[in-house]
Amino acid sequence: MADAPTLRRVGVAAPGVPFAPCLVVGREVAISGVIARGAGPSMTAQAEAGFAEIARLLGAAGGGLHCIYKLVVYVTDMAGRAEFGAVRAALFDGAYPCSTLVQVVALADPEALIEIDAFANLDIDLRNPVPA
Repeated sequence: MADAPTLRRVGVAAPGVPFAPCLVVGREVAISGVIARGAGPSMTAQAEAGFAEIARLLGAAGGGLHCIYKLVVYVTDMAGRAEFGAVRAALFDGAYPCSTLVQVVALADPEALIEIDAFANLDIDLRNPVPA
């Protein structure tokens, strides 16, 4: 029987929030929906702050943005799609993870325009893919 993967919690949820911001299971990393509280009313500012938090959590887990293989992004208005896309393009510089963008009616924080889930593996680096 194989050994069970290790489980680590990274980061601390806001008081009264009943979820883990980041779990590391073996070499897999799951980051719960990141909302950029206090980043202002701009999609660009919220996307940049959200990705900065994701980078911080991944760094604490032992990786970086290059380890992300899947993003699920929730926005309250598709009109901000181009702004979000510009932030993502600058951060990933062509080494893009799989990504889903969904418009929702509202997010948990009424001032939030965007929420990001990220899934990563500490053993991969999208900047250096293996040829097919």
